[in-house]
Amino acid sequence: MSPQDSRTRVRHEIRTLLNHIVGYADILLEDASGSGESELEAVFGDLRGKALALREPLLRFFANPGEGAPSERDREALKRQIYGFLYDAIAQIQAAKRACQSEDYSRYLADLQKILEASNRTAELFESALSRALDAEDPSEKTSSGIEEAEDPSRLTGSILVVDDDAFNRELLTRHLERQGHRVRQASDGAEALSALERSPFDLVLLDVMMPGMNGYQFLERLKSRPRLRDTHVIVISALEESGSVARCLRLGAEDYLPREFDPVVLRARIESCLERNRLRARERLSLQALAAAQRQLADELRRAAEYVRSLLPRKVRWRELRTDWIFLPSRDLGGDAFGYTRLEDGRIALYLLDVSGHGIEAALLSVSILNRIHSLPRSEPGLWDPGRILSDLNASYRQEDQNNLFFSAWFGLWDPPTRVLRYAGAGAPPAVLAVPGTPLKTLESQGPAVGIEDSPTFPCSETEIPRNSVLYLFSDGIYEIRREDGRILGLPDFLAILGELCLRSGQAGVESVVDAVRAACGRTLFEDDISLAGFYFDA
Repeated sequence: MSPQDSRTRVRHEIRTLLNHIVGYADILLEDASGSGESELEAVFGDLRGKALALREPLLRFFANPGEGAPSERDREALKRQIYGFLYDAIAQIQAAKRACQSEDYSRYLADLQKILEASNRTAELFESALSRALDAEDPSEKTSSGIEEAEDPSRLTGSILVVDDDAFNRELLTRHLERQGHRVRQASDGAEALSALERSPFDLVLLDVMMPGMNGYQFLERLKSRPRLRDTHVIVISALEESGSVARCLRLGAEDYLPREFDPVVLRARIESCLERNRLRARERLSLQALAAAQRQLADELRRAAEYVRSLLPRKVRWRELRTDWIFLPSRDLGGDAFGYTRLEDGRIALYLLDVSGHGIEAALLSVSILNRIHSLPRSEPGLWDPGRILSDLNASYRQEDQNNLFFSAWFGLWDPPTRVLRYAGAGAPPAVLAVPGTPLKTLESQGPAVGIEDSPTFPCSETEIPRNSVLYLFSDGIYEIRREDGRILGLPDFLAILGELCLRSGQAGVESVVDAVRAACGRTLFEDDISLAGFYFDA
């Protein structure tokens, strides 16, 4: 297949998937609107908007030369934009699924699962296209998973396990599948099916729910609890059509749920969708063999990504009320620290710093997504910028289990220049430090947990007055989690002592001088963690 044909095929598949996402989102919007469920209507509308935002950059990325294809430089920026949109869209789908967990809203879960499948398929297709490079020849017709491609690339065959206690149902479905070219095995209950899967892998399981012994629900629970088997695709085919049974199977990890009187065309489409995902995963495994030769290219891309992350950090400003200064030192090419400051339309100024757990690409992508979320808040609505409110909203959107077990700490303040009152709250973050000339340092402690760990935490707000000529320091824990020459960690108390001494000597210590003093005290030039230190110099 020529490179141009490859791009055209990818564009067609992506356009189809995005149409599915938008179409299902439209259905959900109509249902929520007709039922008067305004909160869900807003969630579904936001989901539809994120899918529409993905369409133009994705199709432009795979455009053929002479048809609007981006330059190599624009291609890198476009790739980062697409990754950001994909992460935001999948996060929004997860948020929508959580909003529909109650029994009253469970009717929406099936369509949301379809949207999630289409979104994950879009991400997999994009990743796969990047890994195999559209200019390369197509891989072998036989993949390592055992899935074989027929002459028609849309027709895939694989190994399927049919699980049903009714022998007639098993036989009918087996004959139907074998006529399509699939290799089929049968099991009469969940226990027999698990034994068969332990002996040899299958590409797909077609599962009945109501069976003696181990029923379909129990089978799903045990299958998904076993690391070696949890990625096995499962489609439930059952006479039970109650929404509760459908929702339960989807929550337990089933790919889809079809009634016993299914349309064969629909079942074939579902099976081919699962096999296509397996085929892509197999090709991705094969592509890992080329990683050694791609290390230099990867390092260059990481450098460019680090430059992009740094470009999102704010300009150093000098306003009438204050000036800002900061230093950012990622521990690797990419870091998970981020910070910023925003002037609202009513004159108040938001000050914030966050620190994503871990390092590298995942932490950086999550920090970019959070920054974009904060930057998108309307400056004309100060209520949305309340420290406790914004931390609660972020906690609802960035759950640890939806972010590959990543979480983040954050400190958020909102300063009102006329009253000089700073309202603030924190989420597992180090305290901000207020340096007032002629007085000891004041730490602005906070009580909230890190964002993404607890389901419904509270983030208590506190207030303090900012005297004239004061300095407020925000920092990540990397600045004091540095080892001394004797191997001991510097620690927060000793860091505050260093900062206090500098402020006592110079009145308003610059951020560069603070970092230099920490290095001198520890006898080191390199930090082990990401370093962010922001200084806000009031009336300077």
